[in-house]
Amino acid sequence: MLKAVFIDIDDTLLDFAKCAEYSMRKSFDDFCLDFDKTMFPVFEKINTEYWHRLEKGEITKSELYGKRWVTVLGKFGISHIDGNEFEKHFQGHIRESSEKVDGAEGLLIYLSGKYKIYAVSNGPHEQQIYRLEKSNLLQYFTDIFTSEKLGFQKPDKAFFDACFSRTGGIKNNETVIIGDSLNADILGGINCGIQTVWFNKNNITAKEFHPDFTVNSLNEIKNIL
Repeated sequence: MLKAVFIDIDDTLLDFAKCAEYSMRKSFDDFCLDFDKTMFPVFEKINTEYWHRLEKGEITKSELYGKRWVTVLGKFGISHIDGNEFEKHFQGHIRESSEKVDGAEGLLIYLSGKYKIYAVSNGPHEQQIYRLEKSNLLQYFTDIFTSEKLGFQKPDKAFFDACFSRTGGIKNNETVIIGDSLNADILGGINCGIQTVWFNKNNITAKEFHPDFTVNSLNEIKNIL
């Protein structure tokens, strides 16, 4: 019998694209740089590549944060701005952003009436808690599990083992994970032997992994769990 739900934060509950574009615009303003809408997709592509490398264990999180904006600004030919300083401003603005994905709060209200809910995230711990609180979502969680605090990151099985050490005896086969990332959430769930619900918001084809359930909107999950 299902007792617990693990759920990702960015791009599952909070709209990272909207939050990141807001933060990028604000950071450009901080450094008196001109921003136009064609720049954000460049950041998205580079950011996704770095996160995929992180999930595969090819780089560390400090390397991701140290190189991400150096690479992005280099693509724009902006050489007079220190990428690490830009990263600090970007992180500061991300912390203040809390745009919810459509249906996020309704889903949490529904799930909290049936299961214990745990957030599982590779994002910075305090930042994620602050953003969940600001978006009025923190109240629905039993606990917040982040790679920063656990010492491991999704999809590493050790991340999930550390989560289960804090769930009061709830077992893998009593748990489901909901997330948008095939590499971090779905592969992590498969490796750990827990049911998987893939939030396929971009309606793409999953070739390598086979989640137990696939949804295109959060509201569809109410028909599954």
